[in-house]
Amino acid sequence: MSEARVLARRAGELLAGLVVAALVATLTLTAVDALSLPEPSWLPEALGATVAAGLVVLAGWLLLRGARRGRDSGRDTGGRGLWLLGTAGPAFLASSHLGLLLAGTPHYLYGLGGDQLNRVAYLTRFADSPALADPFYADAAPFYPPQWFWVGGRLAALTGIEGWEFYKPYAIVTMAIAGAIAFVAWRWLVPTRLAVLFGLVTAVVGGHTNAYEPYSWILICLLPQVVVATFLLCARAAARSRGTDGRRPTWPLVVTIGVYLGWAALDYTLIAGVAALLVALVVVITTWRHRADRHVVVTLLARLAAMAGISALVALLFWHRFLLAVLGGAETEPSVANDFAPEIGSRWPLPMFEVSAAGLLCLIGVVWVVATVWPGGAGRLTDRGAAALGSRIGARIGARPEDDDEDDDEADDEAAFSRPDWPLPTPARALVLARALGLMILTVFGWFALSGLRAATGSTLLPFRLIPAITLALALAGVVGSLALARWAVSTSPPHSRGRVAAVAVVVAGLAAIQMVQHVSEEDSAFAAAARDTVPAPSAVMEAIDEMTPGREPSDLVVLTAVPTVYAYRPYFTFQAPAQAYATPAGRYTERTDEIRRWATATSPRELADALESGPFRGPDVMVLAREGIRTWGLPVAINEMPLARNNSRETIRFSPAQFADPELFDVREVGSRVVIVRR
Repeated sequence: MSEARVLARRAGELLAGLVVAALVATLTLTAVDALSLPEPSWLPEALGATVAAGLVVLAGWLLLRGARRGRDSGRDTGGRGLWLLGTAGPAFLASSHLGLLLAGTPHYLYGLGGDQLNRVAYLTRFADSPALADPFYADAAPFYPPQWFWVGGRLAALTGIEGWEFYKPYAIVTMAIAGAIAFVAWRWLVPTRLAVLFGLVTAVVGGHTNAYEPYSWILICLLPQVVVATFLLCARAAARSRGTDGRRPTWPLVVTIGVYLGWAALDYTLIAGVAALLVALVVVITTWRHRADRHVVVTLLARLAAMAGISALVALLFWHRFLLAVLGGAETEPSVANDFAPEIGSRWPLPMFEVSAAGLLCLIGVVWVVATVWPGGAGRLTDRGAAALGSRIGARIGARPEDDDEDDDEADDEAAFSRPDWPLPTPARALVLARALGLMILTVFGWFALSGLRAATGSTLLPFRLIPAITLALALAGVVGSLALARWAVSTSPPHSRGRVAAVAVVVAGLAAIQMVQHVSEEDSAFAAAARDTVPAPSAVMEAIDEMTPGREPSDLVVLTAVPTVYAYRPYFTFQAPAQAYATPAGRYTERTDEIRRWATATSPRELADALESGPFRGPDVMVLAREGIRTWGLPVAINEMPLARNNSRETIRFSPAQFADPELFDVREVGSRVVIVRR
């Protein structure tokens, strides 16, 4: 089969996995919504734990059944059952976990508070129109990557569901899809049964560490596979350059990795940057190892340039507008997003020392990675000890990486990189896997180190966003290490005891898995409670705006409001974003705040109207102010104070009713504790 047909078949399999996962998640959420569980109570968690335990038992039975068939046939069998488990299992696990956690509320984690207001507003923007636009400003180039929100908005429009209401199921389905597509991608690199375990672990890690940001998890879940693929690409490119293997073209991997990097740039800038760094590091490391062969060096650098070019072309689908604005002389202000410094980012992530099954799995992952890639020359005693350990767990320890078969050019089928008795890769493929996961772990620690140094300048590199990535890498390594440890325990036991040892390993693994899948983090519990406590939509205010602006669509209006949640429900543009961290640098948040302060000093309705019309930005068509008695109307604005722990402070800019007391210039209506003002 040609490489083009293989690539097309794999793309089809990825799409099929996505469809299966989306269908399973949708059915699961429908079933959860049909339940009438009392809230607040612990009943959803109790049901979720039981469902998770049942899935663990089912998955274990299917995997062990596949192992028996593998022993009978002499190879690791995938089978339709395992494929279905690998796609439907993670989807059901993620959707049932989040669906039950958020039962009884139409909102996602944290409701419309904090970052979620920005995200829901962005999806609402694209539910109204497919045109690329900023979530808030009508007259500024967008800066926030739109891909995930654009897709969600278009799906919301297609289904006829309002954007704010579609956000919750879309986020949950995204988390469900992540584990499924992770399984499909892993199936091309490791044995199918191991890929199933990787997919399930991906779903669990995502639910524990990154449910708050589903659009970043859909990228992180594929990051380990991309690093492994880059190692394989470099090995094959070097082999072809030396003429030792000309059978296997490298362009499918170049295209795949380049498209992933470009897609990441359309979805999450930080993850795209880290992914590009990892790919570049793999190429640079391989280039250094072959530095004596100029032809190999040129070949590897050419592949890196090709991947960079492909990713840049894809990224420009969105970023061209902001870049053209900057190159055209548009005024911008520095982005303050990197100044965010929460407590979780102040210390290095060490999930391997958590007292839990997940922590133990990560600790085993550290041991397996170090044991597998430990370099020679660290002392004869250390080498002997590492070699002895390696002989027991099936890893190639104590040998220099240069002495290994660097050019892992085995065929990409299960028979080539798997063992029929255990779902473990061959030593050569295990070495590639360990190097890839180890590089991810070291890169995240390096990112934390650089961020710690940058703290001296009053800013950060947002390292806490990479905690899910390092947790995933450690957990995946822990799966392989646990299997290798179990195999060693069984193989070194007396023949008459091997059945009992295997049974103990299965039971312990099953109980540990149940402990992992039923866990709900304290943060997610608090976010779920916040979602249930979200205040109702400001319907009266929005109805007043509709009545006072007949013939105008919400997206035609610029609204300056003391009720920022209106942006989640209607695609209004705004004169000022809810906070500077959510504002595009082209929006010039600070200048806009100064402009609002200047408006508040106007001495007459005519002076205020002229100021609204003649400023450097498009003035608001509608203003929604908070009544503070009969003499003052207030507008709270957020003042950025990052990296301080409180992030933002609130300043109330106060207007006088007399500034709007001209019916020819302003239409004023009191709506409860708010005042809606429309410019004539």
